[in-house]
Amino acid sequence: MIRINGEKFGRWSLRLDAAYCAVLGCAVALFAEQIAEGVALSPFLIAVAGIVVVVWAGWIVLMLARLPLQLVLRIVMVANVLAALAVGSASLAAATVLIVAAVVAVAIDIALFATSQLIALRTLPELT
Repeated sequence: MIRINGEKFGRWSLRLDAAYCAVLGCAVALFAEQIAEGVALSPFLIAVAGIVVVVWAGWIVLMLARLPLQLVLRIVMVANVLAALAVGSASLAAATVLIVAAVVAVAIDIALFATSQLIALRTLPELT
């Protein structure tokens, strides 16, 4: 059986999560008008959501540099669970099956990040 290094895995998970958020947030903010055509949400709301996601990416990196790893993993994992639920709920406003599938795929991506952070937390040594 392969032993996972919880610290290394957790840091990689958080870095990849931050990169994903930065890229996805920029794309959402830049293409808010086009996204709004496929879902029943305003372009302004979509653009703001994209900007918030980019800011969140920066916070992940900042937290990773300044806070204990276990705390950052917990914070980001909870945020990812909430984000996956929110994005998944947005699929209800989608106009076509293809858009529903795309929105659900993003929700699954986010949920997978939360899962990777849970795995990292479970493999870290317990603090006493």
